[in-house]
Amino acid sequence: MPNGVSYLSEIVSALSELGGMGSLREITERIKNRGLLASIHSNKNWRNNVRAVIQRHCSQTQSYRGAEDLFYSVYGLGEGYWGLRSMQNTDIDIADAVNPIIQREIGEINESTSLDITEKEMIIKARVGQGLFRDRIIQKYKMCVVTGIDDARLLTASHIKPWRSSNNAERLSSENGLLLSPLYDRLFDNGLITFDNRLNIIISKEISEYNKGKIVREVHMRNFTMSAEMKINLDYHRDVIFKG
Repeated sequence: MPNGVSYLSEIVSALSELGGMGSLREITERIKNRGLLASIHSNKNWRNNVRAVIQRHCSQTQSYRGAEDLFYSVYGLGEGYWGLRSMQNTDIDIADAVNPIIQREIGEINESTSLDITEKEMIIKARVGQGLFRDRIIQKYKMCVVTGIDDARLLTASHIKPWRSSNNAERLSSENGLLLSPLYDRLFDNGLITFDNRLNIIISKEISEYNKGKIVREVHMRNFTMSAEMKINLDYHRDVIFKG
């Protein structure tokens, strides 16, 4: 192993090559392809060591004990996407055009040999709540589930389990979406609100008391019957995305 090469240095190098952020899978694949760590050939569990080193150097995790704070969780600790703090974009809503994770995911879809052109287009459009996914969500709800606004021009089809974490069927499923006005879509997408299985709003402790008072708590859709599939997706949002 070359002098100065360690798990930490290889993680930093991998994330730099990935544009500053990537999934754990992408990070370990980069390290494997570089082939500089001796343990990738001798230790079948070396990927677990990569995860452990990231967590020890990320102040958001329970494993952090004051080491140099080099990494951050891009979407939340349960999502498995990590970023390099020195390359962090602090915009809460990084545009797809400059988000390397989204661009690589879209590239993988475009290169897929198991999907035809129409399927690829539908899945990519669903990333931003458009196309078939949007049509299905509008048909299902007719209005914002919180405010009752029913002008489709003012509403967003929002994934419950995020597009990045869903399989292709989930990305297009009406059981994985809510129809929300832009404020509530943004709050939901960033884990600042979530919903229980009766569609009651749960507000994150990260929202100030003043702003909590401005958020509608009584949702418009009171008699909604929720499917088992949708409950699973909401469980995921509450457990992984929501910043309780």
